[in-house]
Amino acid sequence: KLAEGNAKLADFLAECAKVGTSTAAIETAEKLGFDTGLKAEHPFIAGATVPVYVANFVLMAYGTGAIFGCPGHDERDMEFARKYGLAVKCVVAPEGENAAAFTKTLEADNEAFTGDGVIVNSQFLNGLKVDSAKRAAIEKLESLGRGKGTVQYRLRDWGVSRQRYWGCPI
Repeated sequence: KLAEGNAKLADFLAECAKVGTSTAAIETAEKLGFDTGLKAEHPFIAGATVPVYVANFVLMAYGTGAIFGCPGHDERDMEFARKYGLAVKCVVAPEGENAAAFTKTLEADNEAFTGDGVIVNSQFLNGLKVDSAKRAAIEKLESLGRGKGTVQYRLRDWGVSRQRYWGCPI
């Protein structure tokens, strides 16, 4: 809808359409983005906004909504943030690690921390483990009337092949 009134965005979308949409094609393609100039309200921090980008590397099977990037903890998001000069905020630190020191290292580094750990720099979520923090964030969004928790199943193709002596396993 936004591209209807924006020729540059329409050109960007046409360029992105030339690249394949498979996971492998997206993983290997250069991370490209288009700053729409729009800002979205941060769901938890009053008065804070985040820029809205259109990007070519969001996996189609990931979901149906917008992706709220967390560049410090996703390799593709980190690469994109560094390329476009976006802030990288550490929100997960390894358990037992000095959170302040880890935060400083991660935010200056070019490598995302994708492991499990404890939430830091996140107000009401601080100190929670990642799974507990996800549940707490969903509950908070629901209580604010800004979101709703859902369960999403991802079915993938499964190869069924004939085994030499046993036959088909189904």
